[in-house]
Amino acid sequence: MKSESKKTIAILGAAGSLIAAAMMLQKNAGGASGGLEPVSKPTQPEPPSEVARCDSDAPARGDKDFGTGKLHASLSSGKILRGTGGNLHAGFDLSAMTAIAGPRPPLNLAIVIDRSGSMAGERLDYAKSAAIGIVERLGDADRVALVQYDDNAQVVVSSIPTDRGGKDRLRGAIRELTVGGSTNLHEGMTLGRDEVQRTLTTGQVSRIILLSDGKANAGVIDQSAIADTARQAADKGVRITSVGVGLDYNENLMEAIAEAGRGNYYYVKNSIDLEKVMAGEMAGIQATVATNVELRLRAACAGVEIAEVMGYETRREGDTVVVPMADLFGGDSRKLLVSLKVPDRQNGRLGAVQGELSFRDARSGENKKVAIALAVEVTDDHAAVNDSIDKDVMAQVLKVQAAQSMRDAAAAYEKGDQQGAISILRASESSIEQTRGRFGISAQAAAPALGGLRVMADEAAKADPSSGDGKDLLKKNKAAARDLSKGK
Repeated sequence: MKSESKKTIAILGAAGSLIAAAMMLQKNAGGASGGLEPVSKPTQPEPPSEVARCDSDAPARGDKDFGTGKLHASLSSGKILRGTGGNLHAGFDLSAMTAIAGPRPPLNLAIVIDRSGSMAGERLDYAKSAAIGIVERLGDADRVALVQYDDNAQVVVSSIPTDRGGKDRLRGAIRELTVGGSTNLHEGMTLGRDEVQRTLTTGQVSRIILLSDGKANAGVIDQSAIADTARQAADKGVRITSVGVGLDYNENLMEAIAEAGRGNYYYVKNSIDLEKVMAGEMAGIQATVATNVELRLRAACAGVEIAEVMGYETRREGDTVVVPMADLFGGDSRKLLVSLKVPDRQNGRLGAVQGELSFRDARSGENKKVAIALAVEVTDDHAAVNDSIDKDVMAQVLKVQAAQSMRDAAAAYEKGDQQGAISILRASESSIEQTRGRFGISAQAAAPALGGLRVMADEAAKADPSSGDGKDLLKKNKAAARDLSKGK
């Protein structure tokens, strides 16, 4: 089923009546709009291994070990006030252990390089150096294909093992890359996908590394269509990391590719930093501990609605909301925030949400699952509601609020409304400070949200939107907003 990208959503107040106003957020995941329908009452559901029923004794927070890491889940408040709307959040936190020593899974990669005319000079030189750096870090059991694209795309080197002979061939081919014409990004990505899929076997970690410094202006150029191709590749096991270089590429497209392709997205202002960025990406890929990662969410009781999942694409399978995620590497962590609406007309405990994490262990190849369930209590006790607030989840709510304000400000700034952008950021900063004080969230926990807003506002005040510094501001802060929405 095709993923549903949500563009305009409402993140309602956490902890019952303690947040009086709704925080309107917008999720940027591929650029297409459309709302996620609330989860309706299931018809003869098949419960996962652990079920929170309507009269539930499940906790408001809990931890589950999944072998290569830990899944922590918590409601923003373990108790809500009766008759105040039933709005709260659930936070899910995945943390992977540091990768253990020993043989790692083999890698199956495609390096896809933009060689359009704008790559002439040092940009192509640094891209070639970064590509050679990737090849040098691989072993005999790994595979790499090299693809180039300008007006059209070509497979320069079909997928080959990176043994001594393979590395020699790849180095030579990379050094011979020259600049061409336009930017047929979609065809380059498609050829890279085909090369990885052609030799993809169970137990491999796959990735396309897509590099561009411009706007897609040849072949398929529609952002939704390109993101769909990335999504289909990810569904078949081929993840896509996108790297935007310089100030002239389409950052919305490159982020959409990474989001749909369940990979990483990097903004590289200076070409000289390409090799360092690619070294970090390779370190993560080589330390992969879990692939095919998905979190499946279901309302635990009739009347509970899963209103939105922030920062991630989702798809629907019956009464289940499925959240596909990028592969987990050793030491990696993921935070996911879900807005819920629960029945609040009658006091007592009720199941709120069920989560099931599924993945493939990258070393053993074993498919694994772990389930967790959360419940909330409806009460008339204001003090008990206050005491049950989870400050960590609320800090994540602040990050998501800040991320949306940064996106809204970027949209205004891109249209030339410099003062409007600054006003959005300053107003959000003030609101988050008030919320932080209301819930007793520490300055340290709120620092990522507040810091992102302040830095962007200060930079926006100094840089004209049409200047090079203005373009840098947009790309850098859109990337920062994406990270904030994912809890980073």
